[in-house]
Formats: sequence, structure tokens, C-alpha cells
Amino acid sequence: MKQAVAFANNDVSLVAWRYDKKIKNCLGFAIYRIDAKTGEKTALPSWVGFKGRTNPQWEPKDTTIWPVQKFSWNDFTARRGGSYLYEIVPMTGEPDNLERDDNNRLTTGQVDLVPGREHIRAYFNRGILSTQSLAHKVPTNPDGTPNYKVLRDRIDQPGDPLRNSLAGQITEGLTSLLDRAKKEGGECYCALYEFNDPELLQVLLVSPFVHVLLSNAGTKDGTNVGARQSLHDAQIDISDRMLKSGHIGHNKFMVYVDSTGTPRAVLSGSTNWTFTGLCTQSNNAIVIESEEIARIYMDYWNALKSDGNAQSAGFRAANNREIPSVTVDNSTVDIWFSPNTKYVSKRPEAPSDLEEVAEEIKKAEKAVLFLAFKPGRPSIIDYVAQAQNDKPGLFVRGAATDPEAVKDYNVLLYDKSGNTHDTVVAATAITDQFSYWQKELLKLDQSFAIIHDKIIVIDPISDKSVVITGSHNLGNQASYCNDENMLIIRKNRALAGMYAVHVMDVYNHYRWRYHTEQTTGAKTSDYGLEVTDKWQDRFYSSTKPARNDLSVWFEEE
Repeated sequence: MKQAVAFANNDVSLVAWRYDKKIKNCLGFAIYRIDAKTGEKTALPSWVGFKGRTNPQWEPKDTTIWPVQKFSWNDFTARRGGSYLYEIVPMTGEPDNLERDDNNRLTTGQVDLVPGREHIRAYFNRGILSTQSLAHKVPTNPDGTPNYKVLRDRIDQPGDPLRNSLAGQITEGLTSLLDRAKKEGGECYCALYEFNDPELLQVLLVSPFVHVLLSNAGTKDGTNVGARQSLHDAQIDISDRMLKSGHIGHNKFMVYVDSTGTPRAVLSGSTNWTFTGLCTQSNNAIVIESEEIARIYMDYWNALKSDGNAQSAGFRAANNREIPSVTVDNSTVDIWFSPNTKYVSKRPEAPSDLEEVAEEIKKAEKAVLFLAFKPGRPSIIDYVAQAQNDKPGLFVRGAATDPEAVKDYNVLLYDKSGNTHDTVVAATAITDQFSYWQKELLKLDQSFAIIHDKIIVIDPISDKSVVITGSHNLGNQASYCNDENMLIIRKNRALAGMYAVHVMDVYNHYRWRYHTEQTTGAKTSDYGLEVTDKWQDRFYSSTKPARNDLSVWFEEE
């Protein structure tokens, strides 16, 4: 059976396709984006051509010339807010004389690049630094690496085109409730961890309707010093939550309360209010329109404020409870807050919130996708590896900033049929110049966070789908020691698809880089597209046409 499907979030489309067998003389696929409103058809661009050639100026050619030699592709050039279909056409012949094979042409259904259309909206940024695009937009150092100082000077300048490109629509997501409060005469209650972004700071400084709980960012509070002083000087209602070493006020949420005093909506997610959080890390933000959920978060905000700097026993005990599920758009939402343990330092025993996460992962039938920063151990690394060991056919894809987490995962993964050691990868950059590739910048200066999302997606195209998101770093440390919030959203297939696209975007970006870094001799001057149809061989076997790593995107037959 041949089939093509497409999924999208507010920022990017993912297209996947499959065929029953190899296509003779096929050197790859041309991908066309079709505007659903106008019918305009555009061939998507590609930057990597056939072996033996180069692209020193990083100029794109369309995929009818440099076709795609794989069975999935991300469209980064689609317009946000647009509605599209995609056409996939095999290109056969020779590298300099390619022809369309319209007998095997495929077309997807329509996708919309929007944050959401009902009561849950999700936003994702493009803050992935180790890209060839960035390497060609920023001046280089003498060693050929992009100059991070130039990048830093641009991303903290509101309105800079590079800043806007990397942040994408996530700034709009973070400020949406503030805009609403200003328009409707409501108020916003923020609980923040790190704060230094000049654009977001300026918004708060002219918003007398905001109430801010700002934690310390480390013992010296270096990141927050300027913003904290500015908020105090402007006489904004700010409470300083200064926690002791080893404990952090890691929340990044906001509650919108309308002019009648009724909580109406909540912003959560992984995004710190810093220019690095917006522009140089992968992050997400989620806005939920629900009076019930907003009230629950408002109660937690008040509890945080009343707790002062303590993380007291009473505060912990109040958090260690299962809040009844809330229904939003026919999906159910569970909410957990931290710290929620009796003990104030991390122990091996799983806290209550992660026990629920472990149960959800254990029940996965088809797929588990995740992004993590530095989850530590024990963490979801243990739970996902156990699930893959128990179900070797389970589709698992994950990426983390912390390379030790990836090593831990591979140690935990048994050598069973169907299990491979590239299902979880670490954030990695190209560090050498070769073939079509220039040296890349992995992170800004001494910052550690690269993948900063805290996301788990389970069975994304199933009616049993689960999305886990929020500020929680998905390990025991977070539940024992940090102020955190976590959302577990079940049976929201549309939302799960949006989060899955983001996970696969980040994973696919780093997978090849991680593999190249780990493989001796991979960085060759002859890297590029294969010049014969043998590139297809790795996707097929005598028993499994169209390698099974795409099966998660297709309905069961």
C-alpha cells in the first residue's frame, strides 16, 4: 500500500509517506506544498545535493533537482496560519536528468499551521542553534565556528529579524494572556523562574494589572537581578521567592483572571522568560481556556506566595494529592504540582506524580516520543527504556540536552530484536567543515540548556493519546526539590499530533548529527545524495517494506 500523511503545529509541517516496495531508478522524492485556499503549488527547497558537489553559499535548490532520499520531511518554509496539502513525487533517472514518476505520486490531507482552534493552544519556537542556516547568518570566528557574541547581541534586541526567526510565535503565546488582560480589564498572576528578556520585561513594566512571583535563579540570582530590580522600581506587585541552594522555583506559568475576579485561563510550558529561552533553546508554551483549571492554578499561586521562601512541610503535603481530572474539549487533564514529597532532598523512590507518568508510559501501545533537558536519575529515562525492553516493537524517539542521559538510556536498553541504539539522541552540532556542511554553534556561550522542552507524547495518532508537558524536568529531583507544574492531557489527538511534530522536528534534527559524531569516518568530503536507487535499501527488507520507523504516523490497516 502506498500512502502519504501530513501533520502540523503552529510552526512546522511533518510529511511522511510509504510504498510497498522499492521504486526502480528512484533517486529521491520531490515534495510540493499546495496552498489549500489558492491552489498554488510550490516545490519545497533542499540544501544538500548529490555526492561530489558542494553548496558553499548555502543556496537552496528545489526538491525536483535535489530530491529527498528518505520517507519523511519537515516543511520549515510554510507560512504560519496557512492551510496546505503536500504532494510527493518520485524522481527517477540520472542526477542531471531527473523525471517525475506520476504513476507513484501521492497527496496528503490538509494541515493547518495554527496553535489550535478550540480551548487548548500550543506554541513552539525555532530555538535550535546547531543549524546550517544559522551558520550562514552569523559571522564566523577564525576557527570557522559562528560567533556567539554577535548572536547574543542580536537575540536580546526586540524586533531583530534573527531574534524573530528563532523565537517564532512563542512570544505571542507568552504574552497572549497579558494582551487579553489589558483589553478586557483583567489581571495576570505569574510564577517565573528566570527572567531577563527585554521585550517581555517591557510588557510587564507597563502592565499594572500583573502580579509576579519571581524565584531566584541560582544562589547569586545573576539572570534575574536586572529584571527583579526594574519590577520593584516600577512598583509592580512582585514577591521574591528566594529558595535555598539545591531547590529552585522552576515554574513558568500565568493565570488570567477576568474583571469579575474569575480565573479563566492558564499559560504553562517549558519556556523561561529569557532571550535564550525564546531564541536559543527548543521550548513550548501551552494556553488552556478552562475556568476549573485556572482556579486550580490560582490556588497553587496563592499557596506559593503564602509559603514565602520555605517549601514547607505543609506546602509539600498539599501538593502531594491527585487533583480530580478536568474535562476540556472532550479530553481529560490531570494536574500535578511540586514539591510534593515528605523528604526535601532527592531519593530513589518515585514520587506520586512520576508514578502516574510511569503508568502512562507502561500502557503505550505504539509509540513513546519525548524531549528532555537534564532529567537525572531516576527519571523517565528508566520508564521509557523499560517500556521499550518490554515491547521491542514500540516506536521510541527521544532527544535530550544531557549526553549522560542518552548513555544511561543505551545502558538500560536490552539487545532485543527491534531495539536500536539511535532511538534516543543527544543535542549535537557539526564541529568540522566537510562536503555541504559548515561548522555549527550548539549553544550560546556557557549556557547548558539546548533542548529545554519537557515533553512526553504517547500514541499520538490514537484516541488514547497522552501529552505530558509543563515545567517539570521529568525526574525525581524536580518532584523532591523544585516548584513545578505538570499537565497530563489524555485523548486530545489534535494536540498530541502538534507535540509529536515538535518532538520529531528536534529528534530528526539531532539524530543525523549525533550519528555522525559517533561514527568514525562519517564526515567525508563525498557526503551527499546517493547517485543510484540503492539509497532505498536501508528502508526495506524481505519481510518489512517501508521500514517500520514510520509506522507511528499511519493508521492501522
